[in-house]
Amino acid sequence: MKRNPLTLGTLLAFLCFSSGLAVFLLSGCSAIRSALDIENPRYSIRNIHPRLDIAIPLSSSSVDIDFDLEVDNPNDVGLRLDQVDFNLFINDSHVLDSMSQQNINIPANGRGDVRLRTRIGYQNVRSLWTEIVDIASGRQRAKYELRGNAYYDTPVGRLRLPVTVFSTR
Repeated sequence: MKRNPLTLGTLLAFLCFSSGLAVFLLSGCSAIRSALDIENPRYSIRNIHPRLDIAIPLSSSSVDIDFDLEVDNPNDVGLRLDQVDFNLFINDSHVLDSMSQQNINIPANGRGDVRLRTRIGYQNVRSLWTEIVDIASGRQRAKYELRGNAYYDTPVGRLRLPVTVFSTR
């Protein structure tokens, strides 16, 4: 029986393509499986940059606080931090709710720095006036706490992971 070379070539091409597709899918499944075991990164406040903006009228005044947040990624896959929403507490007093849009790549088993920016408006400053004066005069240390959620874009979709971090200054 004589075989048609075109049929044999088509069969070989199909087998090569099927083998390549199987290898690709199996390696993709392995990456997805490891991505499903994503551990929440660890967070620490590296720097705090408070700025007082006094304006006239006084009701236009504010306090801006920027936090340099270090994110330590213990995972075998890189993560992209898209957003952080958080509540800010100063000396256990709730000051504000804030959200910071990010596009920070945190490498696998690596670290990344994130800048969180907040603005405390005049009404909140008034309610915290005594504490702010005590902190500014050195009579009291400020204890900052951030509680919220970090949103990561991962190989398996968007993940929301809790964030809680403390710092005294």
